[in-house]
Amino acid sequence: MLKSLLKTCARKLISALIVMAFVPSLLAGGMLITHSDALAHEKSQSFSKWRSTEKGIAVIFTVAARQVTLLPPANPNAPSLERTLGQHLDDTITLSKASSTSKDPCIASGFTARKARPGFISMENYFICPDKEMTEEIKDDDKDADTVTIGIASFMDYAETHIHFAQFKNETGQYRGYLFNYDRRQDVLSLETDGNMIAEDIGLVQTFFQYSQIGITHILSGFDHLVFLLGLLLLTNRLRDVVLVVTGFTIGHSLTLALSVMNIVSTQSAIVEGLIGFTILVVAAEAVMARRNLMWLAGGVFALILFFMGLYSITLEAPMPINGWAGLMLFAVAYGFYSQNLNTVRQTLPILVVIFGLVHGFGFAGILVEAGLPNDRLLTALIGFNMGVEVGQLLIVGLIWYGFFRYMHTRFSERLRGAVIDLGGIAMCGIGMFWFASRLLI
Repeated sequence: MLKSLLKTCARKLISALIVMAFVPSLLAGGMLITHSDALAHEKSQSFSKWRSTEKGIAVIFTVAARQVTLLPPANPNAPSLERTLGQHLDDTITLSKASSTSKDPCIASGFTARKARPGFISMENYFICPDKEMTEEIKDDDKDADTVTIGIASFMDYAETHIHFAQFKNETGQYRGYLFNYDRRQDVLSLETDGNMIAEDIGLVQTFFQYSQIGITHILSGFDHLVFLLGLLLLTNRLRDVVLVVTGFTIGHSLTLALSVMNIVSTQSAIVEGLIGFTILVVAAEAVMARRNLMWLAGGVFALILFFMGLYSITLEAPMPINGWAGLMLFAVAYGFYSQNLNTVRQTLPILVVIFGLVHGFGFAGILVEAGLPNDRLLTALIGFNMGVEVGQLLIVGLIWYGFFRYMHTRFSERLRGAVIDLGGIAMCGIGMFWFASRLLI
């Protein structure tokens, strides 16, 4: 009798400690927004679009505004993201035209700011490359005279996982895409005799595989999407359930991805990225609190935090309107009281994952819109990108499930299994809160 009572008290004590750790994890995640270095561990990517013009080779460079905070300010006394980015791009983007004995640098007009989507900063520049007459004597059969070496090293010394998507378009409207990263910072462009860029028509098959590569690269470098998928695995204990929730996620993000790319629906990037952090928070809270029938408490606590965050956002130029904060508060309270226990959560999970997939789909669409799509092969590129996302997603989920979760469910004791889920859920709460707060309040 005494032994049973001691065990019961120990379990309740452990549960109380877990619940007490939940709130500090939220607060710690929110406090991390004061440390800009933490942004270096986020998904880091940028985009550029190049074309031949009468002035020379024009480029438009676009990056999320929060990524620019990684860079040291150009003028600490008068900080400006545009000025900081412009100076950085002047130092890290170069073009040079090959001659018979050397490479002659192309002359740049300098990066200047232009209008961009909310949450992004865009800069434009023109490069004038020397004509053949301006270079040393070149033999008629010297093919190097008609090539330009482009170097892009932007952000790569500040975030080693940074990926840059460059799209080149010639006067005939043909596209060619390139990927630059920490280990690949240069590529070669072919030019016609009049200086127009040669962008070969790569065909349907190559377009499909090119955008599939972009999709795979995006999902494998999108840590927020991967953490969300990992959170879903915390709530499932059978392979059938894993397949069901991954399918729901696919349905959701495929729908909004298509609607966004076809310009039927538009969203603000910062809000979407913040809501992705919110989706992580919800599934992580369910993994910890639903097992203890305390989702009502989690929903109430988070609604209170949202209330103060909403008040604080009024003092900032925050992207989320006040009615958005109110809607999230209502969802937190309502869903918290609805999710009475773990069985209810698991029954609702497929529907919830479809809804959250809609949010992630807008996030996927952001990279596809900025990376650029060939108008004559829009459907092929869209299907290729979506298939690439799915391949990367299934690869990650399969490796994690068969590499760990399946073993955990069959070999771990119930107590040890619960401890792993609790630790993972609490850690994800902190991570999700950091992404949520930093993207909506910075």
